Amino acid sequence: MSKRGVIVLLLIFAVLATAFAGIELKFYYPVGVSGPLARVIDGMTQEFNDSHPGITVVPVYCGNYDDTMQKVQTAVMSKNPPDIAVVEISELYSLLAMDSILPLDEYIAAEGEEFLDQFWPAFFGNAIAKDKIWGFPFQRSTPVFYYNKDLFKKHSKALLDAGLDPNRAPRTWYELVDYARILTERKGNETTVYGLILPGGWNDWIFEAFLRQNGSFLIDQENRKANFDSPEALQALNLWYKLTTELKVSPPLRPWNMTITDFVSGNAAMMYYSTGGMPTVRSMANFDFGVAYLPMHVTYGTPVGGGDFHIFKNIPKANQDAAWEYIKFMTTPERAAYWSMVSGYVSVNKDSYELPEMIEFLDEFPQMWTAANQLEFSYPKMMAVNYQQIRKIMVTNLDAVQLGNKTPQRALQEMQKEIQAILDRYSF
Repeated sequence: MSKRGVIVLLLIFAVLATAFAGIELKFYYPVGVSGPLARVIDGMTQEFNDSHPGITVVPVYCGNYDDTMQKVQTAVMSKNPPDIAVVEISELYSLLAMDSILPLDEYIAAEGEEFLDQFWPAFFGNAIAKDKIWGFPFQRSTPVFYYNKDLFKKHSKALLDAGLDPNRAPRTWYELVDYARILTERKGNETTVYGLILPGGWNDWIFEAFLRQNGSFLIDQENRKANFDSPEALQALNLWYKLTTELKVSPPLRPWNMTITDFVSGNAAMMYYSTGGMPTVRSMANFDFGVAYLPMHVTYGTPVGGGDFHIFKNIPKANQDAAWEYIKFMTTPERAAYWSMVSGYVSVNKDSYELPEMIEFLDEFPQMWTAANQLEFSYPKMMAVNYQQIRKIMVTNLDAVQLGNKTPQRALQEMQKEIQAILDRYSF
């Protein structure tokens, strides 16, 4: 660098140090898939602190998404909010109901007309309400369909005899059933390999995907109408019941984190799971695996997932401005690419896919393209005030169906009644 360049760089640092002198930001964040990623956030944040004189971001790992939202709510109600936080995208209306977050439109506008062009539009569906942008995408995902290519090869003759292609994943619900039946292995009454795993825990997210594949929805985008008692929902949940209880080709109920363990251990041939599980599968599976779109019915479809950045009210304006600088830093092409490569989340910045390091990474792990390409068929994840309560109702009932303790029709009727009551109580 020339002497003149060094002087310019020092002047920039001096201006930043003056503008943000002595600012400390509390940053609450979750890790929804893998706990060790907390160390990655710490490292990226330290890089920001080192390059932004006068600003110190203090990252506070708060656990999973539910834990993080509860800590954010407690802090807001105690009038001691974090300066910045990442929460699960379904919680936007809960944050708005508390009047706790700042719209980002002015910050975005100040960056210029082309600023948003570098980001996937699909990820802003859960950031917009009341015609304003309240969140900025960071750790974003979709469910994808993982399959064990070695097990497909092992059962290739049976698959071919059934008119199925052993070199690809099922593309439709009908094929899903047939593949799962053939790939399931039993010894007497014991199932040694399940053809498929429909995971528990975040099964509300996976079930919403099935509704999108059936051309329908569970909660409308206006946060007013529940649609759990629809024929499309019943058809989807009947399929779950058939796979788990009737055919027994998917285990009755597996916790979210155990799902990926079963898959990488070779105890399941196929699974629905977040793209955020990709690093675990890559590092632990001793077999060749594929990643595909979620099987369709009347259409392909999936809700997006993950967490967005939010800047909070009732903090100094200088802290809000500094928080925006942190958001921009964490979502540059370089940082978004790095975060995607280590976490398995989709890079929110489209320009990152043009970086040499990202191109090399995707050449080695082309499975990572699936989630980005599937955004063509994605929808905003359902949102509502007090979504944690809605999610608990859904998970309880979906678990009961997967365990064979409740019929699909009864479960959907109960979900419709209880969730519509919440929407009626809290809708804007």
